[in-house]
Amino acid sequence: MLSAEMIRDVGRALPWLVAEPRSEPIPIGVSLRERTELLDALVEDLRSRYDTLYPVIDRGGQKLAAAFNELDPASIMDPEGEGAEALEKAEAYFHAQRDDLGCFRAALIDAGAPRGHDVFDALDRLDGLYAWIVATMQEVRWTMLIADGRRTPPGERRFTSGASLVAALDE
Repeated sequence: MLSAEMIRDVGRALPWLVAEPRSEPIPIGVSLRERTELLDALVEDLRSRYDTLYPVIDRGGQKLAAAFNELDPASIMDPEGEGAEALEKAEAYFHAQRDDLGCFRAALIDAGAPRGHDVFDALDRLDGLYAWIVATMQEVRWTMLIADGRRTPPGERRFTSGASLVAALDE
């Protein structure tokens, strides 16, 4: 069953699965052989990040989709807004990670990495995954907000006319 806690936990856990890229990809003054070894190790690191994160996101997305399908239409998914807030923070985190990958790419180019090296494909692949995560978090958040906006929270009153609303304000 889908709950605000489940959505909140997903949003809060995702950033912990991402390793931070190194700020200096290639130290100055290394030989061509050492530079190639460093770039090859970096490719493996980037591929490992992708391979670790993708299945988690894929399974999480499938579970959330299944939970949305089983949801009671009258229930409110995120009454306190914690799930939406956690997803929004996860989106911001992965936006920042994409920016960091862009800076990392620039640092590699500045350090003289050959433009045809696999490291750039690995960066693009990871950046694409981060973009997909952002889009998924946005979709889940907006699905929740729209669905909750169509429902009346428990204990809330509905007003059938402007006169009944004004009368309730006077109470």
